Amino acid sequence: MRKAKSKKSLDVRYETRTVPLSLIDVETDINAWDKKELKTRTAYFLLNGLPTFAVNETANGRFRLLASDKDFYSAKLSGATTVDVRVYSFTEKNAEIFSLIERLKSENLPALEEAYLMKRLTADCNLTQDDVASLVGVSRPAVANTLRLLTLAPEVLGLIESGKLSAGHARALVRVPQEKQFSFAEEAIKREYSVREMERAVKAFLTPPEILQQENQAKNSAKNAQLKAFVERMRGVFRTKVSLLGNEKKGRIYIDYYSPEDLYRFEEFLDMIESFDRD
Repeated sequence: MRKAKSKKSLDVRYETRTVPLSLIDVETDINAWDKKELKTRTAYFLLNGLPTFAVNETANGRFRLLASDKDFYSAKLSGATTVDVRVYSFTEKNAEIFSLIERLKSENLPALEEAYLMKRLTADCNLTQDDVASLVGVSRPAVANTLRLLTLAPEVLGLIESGKLSAGHARALVRVPQEKQFSFAEEAIKREYSVREMERAVKAFLTPPEILQQENQAKNSAKNAQLKAFVERMRGVFRTKVSLLGNEKKGRIYIDYYSPEDLYRFEEFLDMIESFDRD
């Protein structure tokens, strides 16, 4: 019997304190953040109060901010001098893991930035995709699909970063050879493909013509069988000849009658339908 692999976990016990903002070190610079967003967040804090920040205790009584850099700078702009913090005692490696996980969990990140953070967790922190999924709170396939974005051609990654191509469109390109990905992406942008249309285009490109022909024939056969069954039902209900010209999208239905009794019977059907509508 195979032994199940244990998933990575962190000791997330902490102590709550109130500390001066001046004792908290931040990796990013305030100029890395959009000034308008900082001011908007500052106004929110002035109305609703400051959040509690996660920090790791370091040497000389100082602390390292583990997440929410933008909120930290907004708190400083609000005029606050102290903040409530959750003080952890992580090793340097676990502090990095916790920081990355918190960013993935609490920040509304673009898909490509999520992919870079997950790549750091798997490549630099030696976590498995199962570990990342468990710690972030998502499924393993979601982690795998996000990481696959980084296998795309650099030109396609540039389109994603610029906002010209969505992550959903980009994921459909993963199976396409790299040398063809950019032309596919340009075509999708030009024709304003939906994600579903992009997926169909990629499938058509990757599937041999004879297989596509067989699939189309099978679909048409199924549709024809459904239409034939529908006509047979109508014949049974109306007890007369019913003919259909067209396909599942457009056409005409002919209902023959051979006597006044046939017309009376059709009229009774209409009366029943109208009575249901009134009810």
